Amino acid sequence: MRYLYLFFLPLWLFAEAHLFVLHRIDDSRHPYTNTSSKELIKYFKYMKSHGYKAVKLSTLIKMQKEGKNIDKIVVFTVDDSYKSFYKNGLPLFKKYNIPFTLFVYTKATTQKWGDFMNWEQVKDCAKYGELGVHSWAHPHLAKLSDKEIIEDTKKAVNAFKKYIGYVPKMYAYPYGEYDERVKKIINSFFPIIANQNPGAYAITSPKNNIDRIALTGTVDISKKLKIKVLNIKNLKIERDKNKITKISGYTKKPYVNIYITKLGWKGVKVKNGYFEYKPNFTLKKYRNRVIISYNYEMISKLILKEE
Repeated sequence: MRYLYLFFLPLWLFAEAHLFVLHRIDDSRHPYTNTSSKELIKYFKYMKSHGYKAVKLSTLIKMQKEGKNIDKIVVFTVDDSYKSFYKNGLPLFKKYNIPFTLFVYTKATTQKWGDFMNWEQVKDCAKYGELGVHSWAHPHLAKLSDKEIIEDTKKAVNAFKKYIGYVPKMYAYPYGEYDERVKKIINSFFPIIANQNPGAYAITSPKNNIDRIALTGTVDISKKLKIKVLNIKNLKIERDKNKITKISGYTKKPYVNIYITKLGWKGVKVKNGYFEYKPNFTLKKYRNRVIISYNYEMISKLILKEE
């Protein structure tokens, strides 16, 4: 009877939402973090014509908590509070009635750095979306001591109290960088945390480790919206200091493709539900992505090189 019950569960319980992250809009000086207005309009039009609904991140979390259908739900997040978003992006979000979540780089905003919004502009954005915290000084958090992480976070919190009057419950890691130590500290301040790992968001996904897909350059949004969560049990990424020695786990898929930054892709067979990959690869960069995929299903992890 248990299996019959599972069979009749509503299909939307297995549906997934998609979160995207933007930075600069129409700022060709920085191509790696820039999205053009033309591309943004293309995304909005595709969503409308294919039945997708955009909501704020807090709305998605509420829907998840209430067990609602999150199929075809999209969340646009914007990191760093660049002035180019205020000038070129906000008018489009208003025109197409698309809500968003803006993560504010509080030091740059408070000190009125040229490329960034001031607090009045941030308040204006909040009328059409919502706000989140993106640290005080935008540091590489994993390189800081516990005390330094807490001090940076408290400065950001105090800036919000002073200029906005409240502190959001949402945080996005600077550079998308974190490890378990960083996650634990930030989670003591914020229940909702966004990373920059590509992936989808399921009804069972943790709200303190939210994957987001970057939209920069030219993107086929239809393919990004096909991404699903790859279910892997007992996933282990083992390392010996700065060498990834083994990646393993259990899945019902016949095989998986595994990607490691600077090493590339490797197809790995699944035998009796178990797969194992021993790349014995020494990390080349500070930030390293491990992606395990099967067609459009994927799970990704960030591995930081110890320095």
